[in-house]
Amino acid sequence: MNVLAILKDFTLRCKSVFENTTTKMSKRFLNWLILTIRTVALIPGKVNFTRLSRYGGRTAKTFASNFKTSVDWMKVNIGMAQDCFGPADDMAVVIDPSFISKAGRLTYGIGRFWSGVAQRVKRGLEIMAIGAISLSKHTCVMLGAVQSPNFRTLESEKQMSMLDWYVALVRSKATEMLSLTDILVADAFFSKYEFVNEVIGMGFRFVGRLRANSYLRYLAIPDSSATRRRGRKKKYGEKVDFSNLDMSVFTSFIYEDSKGNKNRCHTAVIHSRALKRDIRIVVCPVENAEPLLYFSTDTNMRPEKIIGFYRTRFQIEFGIRDAKQFTGLQSQQTRDRERLDFAFNLSFTALNVCKEVIRKDYPDLSVAQFKRLMFESYLASTVISTCGKSPHLKIIQKINHRLALLAA
Repeated sequence: MNVLAILKDFTLRCKSVFENTTTKMSKRFLNWLILTIRTVALIPGKVNFTRLSRYGGRTAKTFASNFKTSVDWMKVNIGMAQDCFGPADDMAVVIDPSFISKAGRLTYGIGRFWSGVAQRVKRGLEIMAIGAISLSKHTCVMLGAVQSPNFRTLESEKQMSMLDWYVALVRSKATEMLSLTDILVADAFFSKYEFVNEVIGMGFRFVGRLRANSYLRYLAIPDSSATRRRGRKKKYGEKVDFSNLDMSVFTSFIYEDSKGNKNRCHTAVIHSRALKRDIRIVVCPVENAEPLLYFSTDTNMRPEKIIGFYRTRFQIEFGIRDAKQFTGLQSQQTRDRERLDFAFNLSFTALNVCKEVIRKDYPDLSVAQFKRLMFESYLASTVISTCGKSPHLKIIQKINHRLALLAA
């Protein structure tokens, strides 16, 4: 492994990512953006304007002013997703709100939001993370992030609830997401009629999860031998009792996950009173606990894919975690709305490029090891360029060996 070549490989890969997209930007800004993404990928610790200036060779004012530039991040990241995943047969788009820690009073959108890590409401920011998952690859490419306004602003200025805001957000990004796939996956919070009905109207097939006490009904089976009666025919049968499933309606199958674990599950097409539509439900029994209920609004979708899509949805959580740990998702040194949007999406794009380089060139490295190699390569290159002389080949080999040991 030529450690000193990692920076060059990363820069070339980053250039190819932007060359393969239809996003229009000036050559000067593109060169700055590639430099910034490379700098984010090698900075150890927090990523802010001060540290970008220290490692990127530009002033903090230059970074701050360029962070107000508008970039179509979705197009860039969709191109990476298509290159990584290939055919769209096993792809889905995932959405997931994420809490971002932030202090102060004047930051745009600051308010009280739910933190899944703390399991309580906290003061800070919230973004809606959008990602693309693949069943065969079992990974996620982050497509972008949109910051959520605080609840008081939505209620007073726009007369909207947070759920209304999420619907409007999906609608604003629907064209880009549908160009990738028409399957949308979200957690149980979004399994509400107001959200599901709207996204179906946009052209999506929705995959989600229901609570164990959801009111579900069997579809009425017409009896040809019964005498005809006046009035409307019965549309639905009895309520579904998950402790005693009607196996004349449900079909059993064995589901094997990516780790080889097998579980007997049951599936059927039934009616959801809350969603006001027929859905395909998949019941996964859990020992000494309530069963897990996965569903899809596409009644013809294979039950194995329903379980697979929902469980692979968790990969977006890993993407958010990695962005927070390695590419500065929650260490922004700004309060401005445009700069915050740029910083959030820059973090996800930098993470995507890191994973793309790792996937193609360094498959044995983790993101943490790759970042460490990037930093050590930057450090060694800086020392060599500062010396002003070409070192001996044996010296370079010793540096390569030493840096490889440091990053191992």
